[in-house]
Amino acid sequence: MGLLTNEHSRNRLIKLLLAHDTKLCCLSYIAGVVWFLALAYQPFNAGTYISENALLPGLVESELPPMFTSAFQIKDEIHTEVHRDKKLTPQAWIYKKFTETGLETYTHNFSLIYPFRSVKSQLVTGENVYSILRGRRAASTEALVLSIPLRPLMNVNKERPATHGGIALALALAKEFKRKPYWSKDIIFLFTDFDEIGTLAWLDAYHQTESEYIKANDLPARSGPIQAAVNLELPAEDVSYYNLLLEGLNGQLPNLDLVNLVVRLCRREHSQVAIHHSMEKRRHQFSDSKGESWSDFKLSLSTMLRMMWYQASGAPSGNHGMFHKFHIEALTVQGVVKKKGSHDDIITSARIVEGVFRSLNNLLERFHQSFFFYLLPSTNRYVSIGMYMPAFEAEEVLDKVKEHLQEAAKDDEFEEDEADVNNPANQSVLSIVPIVLVSLLLAWMAHQGPELLMRIMPRFRIHTEDMVIYSMLAIFTAALMYPKMMIRKSSNPFLVIDWRLLKSVALIGQTLALACVALLNISQAFFLAAFMVPVTCSVKPSKSRILRWIQMLALVMVSLLVLMYFVGLASAWPQASTLDLLFKGYANTKHLIFLGLMDAYLFNAWSEMIGTAVIFPLWLLFWAVPWVDPSL
Repeated sequence: MGLLTNEHSRNRLIKLLLAHDTKLCCLSYIAGVVWFLALAYQPFNAGTYISENALLPGLVESELPPMFTSAFQIKDEIHTEVHRDKKLTPQAWIYKKFTETGLETYTHNFSLIYPFRSVKSQLVTGENVYSILRGRRAASTEALVLSIPLRPLMNVNKERPATHGGIALALALAKEFKRKPYWSKDIIFLFTDFDEIGTLAWLDAYHQTESEYIKANDLPARSGPIQAAVNLELPAEDVSYYNLLLEGLNGQLPNLDLVNLVVRLCRREHSQVAIHHSMEKRRHQFSDSKGESWSDFKLSLSTMLRMMWYQASGAPSGNHGMFHKFHIEALTVQGVVKKKGSHDDIITSARIVEGVFRSLNNLLERFHQSFFFYLLPSTNRYVSIGMYMPAFEAEEVLDKVKEHLQEAAKDDEFEEDEADVNNPANQSVLSIVPIVLVSLLLAWMAHQGPELLMRIMPRFRIHTEDMVIYSMLAIFTAALMYPKMMIRKSSNPFLVIDWRLLKSVALIGQTLALACVALLNISQAFFLAAFMVPVTCSVKPSKSRILRWIQMLALVMVSLLVLMYFVGLASAWPQASTLDLLFKGYANTKHLIFLGLMDAYLFNAWSEMIGTAVIFPLWLLFWAVPWVDPSL
């Protein structure tokens, strides 16, 4: 305690920390990053388990017919139907078939108002189809949803595969489920148009909420509160493995029990299951192998980073992400086709889906016992929030250490100059107020810029994506020049910029921002901290022009616009030549920024707001530090 209470000892400690602050900060940052990545190593994480005993996945036995010939017949029918016109989706055919089964079947119309005026047809209409199987043992007090997106053949690609097998499977299961007396929850078979847009329109109508740009008609019929949902994307061909998509809007994840349930039932059918196409070794999926080798660690780390990559975007990885917005646990199951290896036919897929819904039928309350915040290095291992938050705090402690050291250094200088009251270099809070205000103004322009562009865009014949990226580049260019313009106009000697105070304020803001983001989207906070923290903590005024330009270049490299370009390059890799890679990276960056903006308008995604209204103004504060004259 003497070290803390004795002023002389405390000053010695502060001076010692100031002398070695760079070494301590670098050590804490490296330790935090290594610790976080090491969590993918199997001895440092935990094995998955079912927390909700009511799910009873091991006791669910399939009651489907051994041959299940109706599924194959329906699959042939839907194949013929969708090939009649590759531009259309088969809503009429689905409505007719479900009506013939005796279920309540309805259509649901909605319209999308395009946010930007540059498009000639601002109104896009769509139609959903849904059918309700009423549970015999309940009075429509709870419901489960099986969702299948409708995609015309002409729009099918690798990221948005065909779902005709899922349509056939849903219709075949509806006929079988209707015969069973044990359903205590209603089952809703939902077929959505325009993927996430149609899903959100139906959910808005179901919960009687409204969106600004998605206008949905009222539903003619509904059930009770939805407990869980499964979005099924199954092709017509036999699948090689099942790919799970978990990430929802703003980085939300489904309850871990739902993920474990699907994985357990896939393994019961001896089917391979992956997370974002990261395949484990087959012996690890069906055994309790230790997985402590270097190759196993690399695979686990790759799987965890893939999941973090998708989660960091804040965009939903599938239609299931719209259910998270309404506190409904949901995930997407994709069937992936490969030429080589074993294949599972539609009967295997039907048994998995049947098992999931029969397990969910046992739920007595909402999912709550397992984790909502986690990372998955494999399908049978998890990293909980209690495991990764200490590692993230160790990575971010660099901000806190630097912040306190800046304050300590400022106090020391203040004591030395205290006798000279009239010293023109005495600095105050007022010296940094103009920089803070200009930073907030530029951030407001970046955040509200697209809204302002909507009013003038019809006058210019420029593509929407180009207009958005040009406006971002213009604001970024102005941001690069604002410190030089402000410092030149700071002629008052009593208002010389206190760079230590400015940096302390920026560090406090960065620490609070990253900590808040980490509670909601750990992946987004981790990647931001990994790139920004070491650069922002090391910037300071310098008499050396070379060192000052190096700091400025490093700050530009960790700016949001440049980081987005790096993301575009990573998504474009590989290309035939370096020039092709650079151009493709620019095109991807332009598209990613536009999609982030559309998600903000249509789905109320937070990534665009966090980037422009939180991270960007903080970066502007750091950008002003190297411009200050170090002699003042």
